[in-house]
Amino acid sequence: MSETALVPSDIAPGMVTRGFAEKRLALFRESDDPVALWRASTALAAAAQLWNGHGEQKREIKAAQMFAEVVLGGLLGPRPGPGNQWLSHAISSEVDGLIPQPRISELRRLCRWTDALLEAVRNGAVSRRSLLLLVDEWEAGERPDPTADDLEIRAGDFRDVLADVEPGSVALVLTDPPYPAEYLPLWDALGAWAAGALVDGGSLVAYCGHAHLPEVCVRLSRSLRYWWTLALVHRQTQMIVGKWVSAGWKPLVWYVRDRRAGTAMLADTLKGSPPRKTVPTGDDGSWAQGVAELAPIISALTAPGDLIVDPFAGSGTVGLAALRYGRRFIGAEVAGAAS
Repeated sequence: MSETALVPSDIAPGMVTRGFAEKRLALFRESDDPVALWRASTALAAAAQLWNGHGEQKREIKAAQMFAEVVLGGLLGPRPGPGNQWLSHAISSEVDGLIPQPRISELRRLCRWTDALLEAVRNGAVSRRSLLLLVDEWEAGERPDPTADDLEIRAGDFRDVLADVEPGSVALVLTDPPYPAEYLPLWDALGAWAAGALVDGGSLVAYCGHAHLPEVCVRLSRSLRYWWTLALVHRQTQMIVGKWVSAGWKPLVWYVRDRRAGTAMLADTLKGSPPRKTVPTGDDGSWAQGVAELAPIISALTAPGDLIVDPFAGSGTVGLAALRYGRRFIGAEVAGAAS
């Protein structure tokens, strides 16, 4: 079935009524042509860009786009291989030339969850990023929950114990450095180390205290390119003594090596998750950042099997999140430091 049969050539007001997406889905399911489905998806994506201000109609168009991509994922579908890695089926040169390789990899991840994802679209998940985040969560549910014993956290200063990390091998540096002013020089070292360790287009995302945010940005910008600042919204406000501010959010600075690889959307407002009791050396009454709040960052900026590094690993929250979502992990922590 051609793409002209899958999507009207002129989606105009009055043509997009309730049920438009479901009617497209019925046609998509009759197609065995991945090229036609991809072109239908891109046509719908382009149409949706023109429909700002038409909420219900735009949602129908976006739902139709996601239906096309879920069905396309089933056609491209990979097979599971050793160690939960995906081994791709061969695809035609026409498909390989038309669909960007990163997009093919994303679409193939949808194939195991077709019915559940179609239902998710019906319930309002009308972006590829929201579908991939669901896939990450569902795949995580198939794995045993990681524990601190599963983590590779090297004892010592990251500049020493992570020196053997292969240059250009790290997809994401995700970390929570210490906030006091005396530790500001560590940000220079962190940026320099990340610039060498990250893949081209890889990201560094770091929790940062408000008070030293400008200085942190100056120091990281010596080695990396500023991309964005994310806001982690607290579950409750925190009093900042001396500044006399009731803080309802915490900044996470986002830097990249040269450019940002990929185009996955990442919301810049994150919801704080409940803090995690630290247990690697027993219940000492301390708490660490929550795991769930890291899921959108990990899902948007990495793929299964990618390497995530935390140079200030503390009790291993980032490592637990990385393993939970099928990524690899290496951390470093100075002995006796608190997270």
